[in-house]
Amino acid sequence: MKFSVVLLLVALVSGYVSPEKSKKFCGPELSNIVANLCWNVEMVKRGAGWWMPPAPGRMLGGMRDKRGLVDECCYKPCTIDELLTYC
Repeated sequence: MKFSVVLLLVALVSGYVSPEKSKKFCGPELSNIVANLCWNVEMVKRGAGWWMPPAPGRMLGGMRDKRGLVDECCYKPCTIDELLTYC
């Protein structure tokens, strides 16, 4: 009896512990999931900051090497951890 209970518990727990899966999120689904994930996260501006004057900042605008949220999570699958980096 004890063995079957332990076996049942192991089966139940192993079903809940699964590796995080990647998924494509596009359109309203993408914006909704980011809004839900980030609703209580302090927003951090990812711009150049106060130290860079506006003109050089505009010149560097096209040279961004970090891909956008749509590139990362709509065109290819991403995980929840990757989505959280956009909060």
